[in-house]
Amino acid sequence: MSDQPPAEPVREPTLDEQIAIYQREYGDLDPQVEKIVNALSRLDRRMSVAYGRQLATVGLNHAEWEVLKELVMAGEPYRLGPGALAKRLGLTPAAMTHRIDRMTAAGLVTRERDENNRVRVIVELTDEGRGKWLQVMRMASAFEEDLLQDLSREERGTLGELLTRLLRRVEDTQPDAGGRLSDLN
Repeated sequence: MSDQPPAEPVREPTLDEQIAIYQREYGDLDPQVEKIVNALSRLDRRMSVAYGRQLATVGLNHAEWEVLKELVMAGEPYRLGPGALAKRLGLTPAAMTHRIDRMTAAGLVTRERDENNRVRVIVELTDEGRGKWLQVMRMASAFEEDLLQDLSREERGTLGELLTRLLRRVEDTQPDAGGRLSDLN
């Protein structure tokens, strides 16, 4: 048995502590800008963890969620070709094929030849896949409502507009950064 005391958990500095450290090390820092950017970064990280946990409760991972989402975004009958899916998700055709293979085996999608063009393959959302998508949407909606509970309807509208402006700025200046403004519409 070791005489070493148990290691203390590492505590992340508060936002204000982090900004104070940055200011100490880099005097030209605008603390207002840093607070906004770092708060957004921390919020994104924590929301990603929360969404990942929700996905896991219904037996999905983020990669599968992305495919389900794209099929739903395509509208009824929730069908797309593998090439279109790969393009929408920024994947290689081989990576998309592997993802579709796993999802077909799990009963989330089907993959069949197009009756009108036997060379073309169609990926279609199954009832089980749509059911899982709906489960995740219900959980996400409850989480998001809870997250925004302290904001009035007007504040939510203002925050949404401000964040959309920031997103447009990043997308305009960093078009290869992977964001799709069409996801917001």
